[in-house]
Amino acid sequence: MAGSVFQVGEQKIRPGVYVRVTNIGEPAVAVVPQGIVAALLRASWGPLGQVVTLENADAITATYGSGGTLDVAAEAFRGGCRRVLAYRLGTGGTKATLTLKDTAATPADVVTLTAKYEGIRGNDFKITIRDSLTDATKRELLVYEGTTLRQTITFAKGTGEPQALVDAVTASNSPWITATKLADGNGTLAAINQQALAGGTDPTVTGTDYSAGLSAIEAIDWNVLAVDTEDPATHTTVQTYIDRVRNEGKRVLAVVGEPTSVALTTRLANAAAFNDPPIIYVANGFKGSDGVAREGYKAAARVAGMVAAAQITDSLTHAVVRNATELVGALTNAEIEQAIQSGALVFTMSAQKQVQIEYGINTFVTPTADMDAGWKKIRRVRTRDNLMDRIAATWDPLIGKINNSPDGRATLIASAQGIINTMIAEGALLAGTIYEDPNNPPAGDSAWFVAQVDDLDSAEKVYATFAFRFAPPSEQQ
Repeated sequence: MAGSVFQVGEQKIRPGVYVRVTNIGEPAVAVVPQGIVAALLRASWGPLGQVVTLENADAITATYGSGGTLDVAAEAFRGGCRRVLAYRLGTGGTKATLTLKDTAATPADVVTLTAKYEGIRGNDFKITIRDSLTDATKRELLVYEGTTLRQTITFAKGTGEPQALVDAVTASNSPWITATKLADGNGTLAAINQQALAGGTDPTVTGTDYSAGLSAIEAIDWNVLAVDTEDPATHTTVQTYIDRVRNEGKRVLAVVGEPTSVALTTRLANAAAFNDPPIIYVANGFKGSDGVAREGYKAAARVAGMVAAAQITDSLTHAVVRNATELVGALTNAEIEQAIQSGALVFTMSAQKQVQIEYGINTFVTPTADMDAGWKKIRRVRTRDNLMDRIAATWDPLIGKINNSPDGRATLIASAQGIINTMIAEGALLAGTIYEDPNNPPAGDSAWFVAQVDDLDSAEKVYATFAFRFAPPSEQQ
């Protein structure tokens, strides 16, 4: 039959017309998520040991309340990131409780109310049990935090009030309390007025908890990590983690910092010791328009937000820090130069008297045969990471779906070259090409490629020579 299908290289026995279908279009280019900060923090409320997605700064208070080190997430949002993946650190801790009694002559314990989460915030909750003001067949449980009414839960009045209350609390999916029946008692709950829950304690946080948090965020997409600690040992744990996951294909960055109470020589030595492109070290701080000083982990979190928010074509060099009014730990010219040579990111004042990032660098200070000086710059690391991520994510769906043949490899090259061309048009790359590795010819199920690209940097050091003279030659007679 005319039009039968043939395979590449196949020789048919009968004369006739044979056809084959192939795709001359390029695979869909994968989208690489940007603008996401992962934050490890401590709190007195909220899901413990879980990753929570926060879409805006208001979600911080709604999820975790206040206090602790929630400023990690807040500073990341102030830096401009579009999303924070928050992880509440710690183990142990207790939930505040209150036991409700019945109305018997010798009151019996009938219901235990328990704060939804571990932490001292639960001790601020007060409970009122009263008859409904509008329905004689109902009673109400009111949850207050301080003087603020957080929730009203209505339940049936009568001889089965303990169970009715438990059922009503469960059905309400209360964000504040849970209820457990201890006994039926005489069936009627005693009225109380703003009686406080008690016994809530915060979880304890150790180095092990940071490791647990890092493991929890590993399988989720994010771009920059911020942690709530200024402990050098934990910073080393973070570096080890970042290096490992990058080697496994998760190209992410981390920002850490120490307060200005640490000697500058120590800070700069700690920065230089990282010597690592994905690790950014913040060595001083700034004060905001609210009068609050931000240094150490707080300043690092702000930078994390700024890095995540920036386009891959943006440099952080001389990036103005929003709502910053003055420096904390201002440095002299000589100290700024020492910081740059140590791979430390510092804040300085611009000619317009605005707080700015002096130089958008990371801690990489010693180039190697395989790692050129471009890896010192935050912009160029992000550009290079983004190129690799885009190509890897676009190629991945093709694995096992195409032949290791000239046609199959051409498909891979075409899709990758399309990404390179797009990044040239975006202003991220100057030029680039991808081709089969001539030193490693394809064999079996394996193929090797070389992407040779020139990534762009920003104009950050501009040199101008000014030539002056006393007067034009004609006037010097």
